[in-house]
Amino acid sequence: MKSIGIIGYGALGASLAHALRNAGLLSWICVKNEDRRLQAQSQSVPIFNSIDALPVNDCSIILAVPDSSIYEIAQQVHTLYAGKGCHALIHCSGSLGIDVLKGKDTSIKLIAMHPFQTIASYTDLPNTPWGIDCDASDLAEVSRLIESINGIPHTLSSRVKANKSLYHATAVASSNLLQMLIALTTAMADEAGIPSELFLPSIQTTTLKRAHDSLNNKQSALHDLTGPLIRCDIATIQANREAIRHIPGLDAVYVSLCKAAIPQLKAMQKLTDFETDILMNALNIQVFKE
Repeated sequence: MKSIGIIGYGALGASLAHALRNAGLLSWICVKNEDRRLQAQSQSVPIFNSIDALPVNDCSIILAVPDSSIYEIAQQVHTLYAGKGCHALIHCSGSLGIDVLKGKDTSIKLIAMHPFQTIASYTDLPNTPWGIDCDASDLAEVSRLIESINGIPHTLSSRVKANKSLYHATAVASSNLLQMLIALTTAMADEAGIPSELFLPSIQTTTLKRAHDSLNNKQSALHDLTGPLIRCDIATIQANREAIRHIPGLDAVYVSLCKAAIPQLKAMQKLTDFETDILMNALNIQVFKE
């Protein structure tokens, strides 16, 4: 792709603009918000504030906009520029397929490329895997585009594309939910009176490394699980639940995570049927009144 324009200048749009400019591929940016237009001037390319003035000839367009806006903007491009040489429409949604980009101009290539990463800055882009959904004939071109911004292209299988919502939920759980869980442990540390900045990073880094080592060895992240659940230590589990009662919602999170892990541990033969029953019964007990 020789020429790329970006519609939208949020965190992802700004990050892609920076990376594509460095790769010599960025041609223009379209953004309505005045403050973001001023920010976009740092990219040293033409800035447009409406879709009806874009130089689309032989240009690929990345829609770095909320999922809810992708279809509408794609239709605007199709309507305004049908037959005028737009090369490709690209969206970066993790939950939508390429059909949302279809319109009257069937010559436009339709591409979905989603960064399996939380993007706050262009520094988050290197070594990020990108899930690709496009026509097979466009795969090499899209892969080169992703590699030009130091990403890792990965073609989504038909199974993944049929489960795109689950694919996206996996990314959300891996990033957003994990971040929320860390925030909850910080609240626990504060309640206990220990400095979270001293105690939490080390244990969390060790846990993530251990889990990732297991994944790299084709094992479950629960392979080296420690703690009261794997020991079937009912007294400690109940004491934990009693201790976190003052933090809103945390007991429900504790119980739900344990219940979700138990079937996996049983399948791995880390827990017996008897231990599974004991644990589930203990987790179903309301250890305190709301």
